[in-house]
Amino acid sequence: MDLSYLRLEAIAFSDLYPFLISILIGALIGTERERDLLEKKKRGVAGLRTFILISLLGTISAHLAAVYGTAFIIIAFASFALMVAVGYAASATNLGRLDFTSEVAAVIAFTLGALCYSPETAMLSIALAILVTAILAVKKTAHRYVETIRQEELLDTLKMATVALVILPLLPNVPLDPLGVLNPRNIWLMVVLVSLIGFVGYFMIRIFGTDKGLTITGALGGLVSSTAVATTMAAEARAHREVIPSAVFATTIASCTMFPRILLEVFVVNRALFFPLLIPMASMTAVGVAMALLIYRKRETIETKVELSDPFRLSPALKFGAFFAFVLLVSKVATTSFGDAGTYAASVVAGLADVDAITLSLATLARTSQMDEGVAVAAITLAAITNTLVKLGITFILGSKEFGLRVATIFVPIIGVGLLAILFLLL
Repeated sequence: MDLSYLRLEAIAFSDLYPFLISILIGALIGTERERDLLEKKKRGVAGLRTFILISLLGTISAHLAAVYGTAFIIIAFASFALMVAVGYAASATNLGRLDFTSEVAAVIAFTLGALCYSPETAMLSIALAILVTAILAVKKTAHRYVETIRQEELLDTLKMATVALVILPLLPNVPLDPLGVLNPRNIWLMVVLVSLIGFVGYFMIRIFGTDKGLTITGALGGLVSSTAVATTMAAEARAHREVIPSAVFATTIASCTMFPRILLEVFVVNRALFFPLLIPMASMTAVGVAMALLIYRKRETIETKVELSDPFRLSPALKFGAFFAFVLLVSKVATTSFGDAGTYAASVVAGLADVDAITLSLATLARTSQMDEGVAVAAITLAAITNTLVKLGITFILGSKEFGLRVATIFVPIIGVGLLAILFLLL
């Protein structure tokens, strides 16, 4: 049987494949651009067909560059970019149109088309095309976001980026103390991690708002500070008795958000602890959420506000870094001097103030084999229990007796499950 015809077909398809991908990429971006033109009922020079041809032009240029040398693609790109610039200038002069987005998208489409020609970058080209189209499609959302963002939030975003992307890489990545635990880069990485969780939580609350009820307030507020949510809800419950069911639900959800947050931190720092810690954290989360839903299913939906500070403040971040380093050092000294009992004592004391610092400290020590993993998991769980007890105390002290008792009906079982998990881990 003569297979030469089939081989020719296969060769022809493999040659055509990059161009087919290029057409799809051009169609993807071109569809969004033409939809935008139709929606605004305005004239434009680049729609669906034009973007398909632009992307295809990029692939053809890459194909010819493989034959005639890389200089061909450089010349082709420069010529196309010049053509786009001239077209933009002409349209701005004649039509008064100053939208530069389509022109930039056209240059990107050409580049993505060129990337399609190489099998090594074809999938990258597809992924980038999807991202580019998504960016073009969220124009209204992006504009609305820019209109609502405050100058302080923009500056804090720049601070967050500086802390994470500028300062962190410059810090030395070696321990500077005799015990070998105070690594500047690792300490600053924990500062970035905790700040980022609060940063994301802040903007989630800003985006979704708290006007949809205390449930979303509790869930999103728990990303920033479950203690802050408990404090706010206690004040609400003391001032307005009728909101106690909703306040209890929000406080519970915020506190239960702390447990997945601990898991996230451990997953980033020391994945070996993630699955052992999953049992106690998931158990306490499940018990808390289930009891809250069971007891307060018919809660009222009310409007309230959780006071938000700036998304990122350098002073608290530096204080957390210092506290984290202190807890790290104390945990190491306690473990060395008093064994496991010292570790548990340190976790209780640290949990009174901040569960993140002790979680990250113990996960770091376990990762560097300076602490037994089982002890680290038990100590982190003990810190979470201690922090839950602190929030329970807040409900009684800052809230009303009724509010505190209702929270206790949920928090006590959560604490009980956590203690049982610790006993299970130690046996």
